[in-house]
Amino acid sequence: MNIAHTASETTEVTANTTTKIVYVNMKLTSLATDINSGALVHKFNGKGRTITRIPESKEPLYVSYSSDQAGHVSMPQPFEINNGDRIKFKLQENPSEPSKATCKWKGIIQDCNDLQLVSGKTSTYKAVVTGGTTTETAEPSSETDDVIINISVKLNDEKFSVSWDPQVKIKKMI
Repeated sequence: MNIAHTASETTEVTANTTTKIVYVNMKLTSLATDINSGALVHKFNGKGRTITRIPESKEPLYVSYSSDQAGHVSMPQPFEINNGDRIKFKLQENPSEPSKATCKWKGIIQDCNDLQLVSGKTSTYKAVVTGGTTTETAEPSSETDDVIINISVKLNDEKFSVSWDPQVKIKKMI
Protein backbone atom coordinates (compact mmCIF):
# COMPACT_ATOMS: atom_id res chain seq x y z
CA MET A 1 0.00 0.00 0.00
CA ASN A 2 1.32 3.43 -0.94
CA ILE A 3 0.68 6.31 1.41
CA ALA A 4 0.81 9.73 -0.21
CA HIS A 5 1.27 12.90 1.88
CA THR A 6 0.75 16.44 0.65
CA ALA A 7 0.62 19.73 2.51
CA SER A 8 -3.15 19.64 2.72
CA GLU A 9 -4.30 16.02 2.76
CA THR A 10 -3.47 12.44 3.58
CA THR A 11 -4.57 9.61 1.33
CA GLU A 12 -4.06 5.88 1.07
CA VAL A 13 -3.90 4.46 -2.44
CA THR A 14 -4.60 0.76 -3.03
CA ALA A 15 -5.21 -0.72 -6.47
CA ASN A 16 -7.62 1.74 -8.12
CA THR A 17 -9.14 3.08 -4.91
CA THR A 18 -8.10 6.23 -3.07
CA THR A 19 -8.99 6.70 0.61
CA LYS A 20 -8.93 10.23 2.00
CA ILE A 21 -8.10 10.16 5.71
CA VAL A 22 -9.67 12.82 7.92
CA TYR A 23 -8.77 13.05 11.60
CA VAL A 24 -11.75 14.33 13.59
CA ASN A 25 -10.27 16.16 16.58
CA MET A 26 -12.82 16.56 19.40
CA LYS A 27 -12.60 19.03 22.27
CA LEU A 28 -14.41 16.63 24.59
CA THR A 29 -14.10 18.51 27.88
CA SER A 30 -15.42 21.74 26.34
CA LEU A 31 -18.24 19.82 24.69
CA ALA A 32 -19.30 18.04 27.90
CA THR A 33 -19.05 21.26 29.94
CA ASP A 34 -21.26 23.18 27.49
CA ILE A 35 -23.82 20.37 27.37
CA ASN A 36 -24.00 20.23 31.17
CA SER A 37 -24.23 24.03 31.52
CA GLY A 38 -27.01 24.29 28.95
CA ALA A 39 -24.91 26.23 26.43
CA LEU A 40 -25.72 23.45 23.93
CA VAL A 41 -29.31 22.33 23.51
CA HIS A 42 -29.75 18.71 24.57
CA LYS A 43 -32.33 16.15 25.60
CA PHE A 44 -32.27 12.91 27.55
CA ASN A 45 -33.10 9.55 26.00
CA GLY A 46 -34.36 7.90 29.19
CA LYS A 47 -31.47 5.43 29.18
CA GLY A 48 -28.91 7.58 30.96
CA ARG A 49 -27.56 9.26 27.85
CA THR A 50 -27.65 12.95 26.90
CA ILE A 51 -28.37 13.54 23.19
CA THR A 52 -26.86 16.65 21.57
CA ARG A 53 -26.68 18.02 18.02
CA ILE A 54 -23.85 20.51 17.45
CA PRO A 55 -25.18 23.38 15.31
CA GLU A 56 -23.08 24.32 12.28
CA SER A 57 -22.30 27.73 13.79
CA LYS A 58 -20.76 26.10 16.89
CA GLU A 59 -18.99 23.20 15.19
CA PRO A 60 -15.56 24.96 15.16
CA LEU A 61 -15.76 25.29 18.97
CA TYR A 62 -15.76 21.51 19.47
CA VAL A 63 -14.53 19.85 16.26
CA SER A 64 -11.55 20.41 13.99
CA TYR A 65 -10.29 18.32 11.11
CA SER A 66 -6.72 17.50 10.17
CA SER A 67 -4.81 15.29 7.78
CA ASP A 68 -2.31 14.30 10.47
CA GLN A 69 -2.79 12.62 13.82
CA ALA A 70 -1.00 15.45 15.66
CA GLY A 71 -3.65 17.88 14.40
CA HIS A 72 -1.19 20.33 12.88
CA VAL A 73 -2.34 20.20 9.23
CA SER A 74 -5.86 21.62 9.26
CA MET A 75 -8.43 20.44 6.71
CA PRO A 76 -11.21 22.87 5.77
CA GLN A 77 -14.63 21.71 4.64
CA PRO A 78 -16.04 20.60 2.33
CA PHE A 79 -14.00 17.42 2.03
CA GLU A 80 -13.82 16.59 -1.68
CA ILE A 81 -13.62 13.03 -2.93
CA ASN A 82 -14.18 11.45 -6.33
CA ASN A 83 -17.12 9.17 -6.99
CA GLY A 84 -16.00 5.64 -6.13
CA ASP A 85 -13.21 6.74 -3.78
CA ARG A 86 -13.35 6.38 -0.02
CA ILE A 87 -13.19 8.66 3.00
CA LYS A 88 -12.06 7.42 6.40
CA PHE A 89 -12.82 9.38 9.55
CA LYS A 90 -10.43 8.77 12.46
CA LEU A 91 -12.02 10.04 15.65
CA GLN A 92 -9.70 11.25 18.39
CA GLU A 93 -9.51 13.66 21.25
CA ASN A 94 -8.02 17.01 20.24
CA PRO A 95 -4.23 16.47 20.64
CA SER A 96 -3.76 19.95 22.14
CA GLU A 97 -6.48 19.52 24.80
CA PRO A 98 -6.19 16.06 26.37
CA SER A 99 -8.63 15.04 29.12
CA LYS A 100 -9.95 11.91 30.76
CA ALA A 101 -12.86 11.71 28.34
CA THR A 102 -13.26 8.89 25.84
CA CYS A 103 -15.11 8.91 22.54
CA LYS A 104 -16.35 6.17 20.23
CA TRP A 105 -17.33 6.26 16.57
CA LYS A 106 -21.00 5.39 16.06
CA GLY A 107 -21.18 6.17 12.36
CA ILE A 108 -22.80 8.30 9.71
CA ILE A 109 -26.55 8.23 10.13
CA GLN A 110 -27.86 10.28 7.19
CA ASP A 111 -27.53 9.98 3.42
CA CYS A 112 -25.79 6.61 3.61
CA ASN A 113 -26.77 6.20 -0.06
CA ASP A 114 -24.01 8.65 -1.00
CA LEU A 115 -21.46 7.50 1.59
CA GLN A 116 -21.76 3.75 1.94
CA LEU A 117 -20.09 1.93 4.84
CA VAL A 118 -17.30 -0.22 3.43
CA SER A 119 -17.33 -3.04 5.98
CA GLY A 120 -18.40 -3.81 9.51
CA LYS A 121 -18.21 -1.06 12.11
CA THR A 122 -15.29 0.86 10.65
CA SER A 123 -15.27 4.54 9.81
CA THR A 124 -14.47 4.07 6.11
CA TYR A 125 -17.12 5.04 3.56
CA LYS A 126 -17.24 4.72 -0.23
CA ALA A 127 -18.57 7.67 -2.22
CA VAL A 128 -21.40 6.72 -4.55
CA VAL A 129 -23.19 9.41 -6.55
CA THR A 130 -26.88 8.53 -6.37
CA GLY A 131 -28.44 11.66 -7.84
CA GLY A 132 -29.60 14.60 -5.81
CA THR A 133 -28.28 18.12 -6.28
CA THR A 134 -25.74 17.60 -9.06
CA THR A 135 -24.70 20.67 -11.02
CA GLU A 136 -24.50 20.04 -14.76
CA THR A 137 -21.63 22.08 -16.26
CA ALA A 138 -18.73 21.59 -18.62
CA GLU A 139 -16.59 20.90 -15.54
CA PRO A 140 -16.88 17.67 -13.61
CA SER A 141 -20.06 17.88 -11.60
CA SER A 142 -20.29 17.45 -7.87
CA GLU A 143 -22.82 17.25 -5.10
CA THR A 144 -22.47 18.20 -1.47
CA ASP A 145 -23.55 15.32 0.71
CA ASP A 146 -25.32 16.12 3.96
CA VAL A 147 -23.98 13.56 6.39
CA ILE A 148 -24.58 13.37 10.11
CA ILE A 149 -21.67 12.00 12.14
CA ASN A 150 -22.76 10.37 15.38
CA ILE A 151 -20.37 9.60 18.26
CA SER A 152 -20.58 8.52 21.90
CA VAL A 153 -18.64 10.37 24.59
CA LYS A 154 -18.02 9.39 28.20
CA LEU A 155 -16.62 11.80 30.78
CA ASN A 156 -16.75 11.33 34.57
CA ASP A 157 -19.27 8.47 34.19
CA GLU A 158 -21.62 10.72 32.17
CA LYS A 159 -22.63 9.42 28.73
CA PHE A 160 -23.33 11.67 25.76
CA SER A 161 -24.44 11.03 22.18
CA VAL A 162 -23.25 13.85 19.94
CA SER A 163 -23.89 14.49 16.25
CA TRP A 164 -23.02 17.17 13.69
CA ASP A 165 -23.04 17.73 9.94
CA PRO A 166 -19.68 18.01 8.14
CA GLN A 167 -19.73 18.83 4.43
CA VAL A 168 -18.52 16.18 2.00
CA LYS A 169 -18.43 17.00 -1.71
CA ILE A 170 -18.55 14.02 -4.06
CA LYS A 171 -17.12 14.79 -7.49
CA LYS A 172 -18.68 12.98 -10.43
CA MET A 173 -16.67 12.90 -13.65
CA ILE A 174 -18.76 13.52 -16.77
